[in-house]
Amino acid sequence: MKIIALDLGLSRIGVAISDGTIVSSLETIKIYNRQDALQRVSEVCRNEQAEKIVLGMPKSDNHESEDMVRSFAMELTKILSLPIEFVDETLTSKEAERLLAHSGLDPRSERYKKEVDRIAAKLILEQYLNENKLANN
Repeated sequence: MKIIALDLGLSRIGVAISDGTIVSSLETIKIYNRQDALQRVSEVCRNEQAEKIVLGMPKSDNHESEDMVRSFAMELTKILSLPIEFVDETLTSKEAERLLAHSGLDPRSERYKKEVDRIAAKLILEQYLNENKLANN
């Protein structure tokens, strides 16, 4: 089963993909506006023949972020008839930054920020797969 994971941010969306065993960072989508973001995510899902979407859900006191992710998911469901599941994304961006610490990339650069988002999406998808493996055993 092909699964797409999204790390949804205000200016970028990190995208990762898995066939159920191997997880790979796919790309980072620049967000110009919400419709463009929905369209681009839909294209990626169709091109990759995704069967499920996993969205990183921020767990914090800031319910605005949770509402943004849920709203995006609802709109995406109207475009694609794919199941969407949520995974706690707490600290995935911090872990991605830690993994990039010795990369030589400038943390202020756009390339660095894109890498953080891609790696965070990969971490979200790995977490989802690990949680589901444990649930099935």
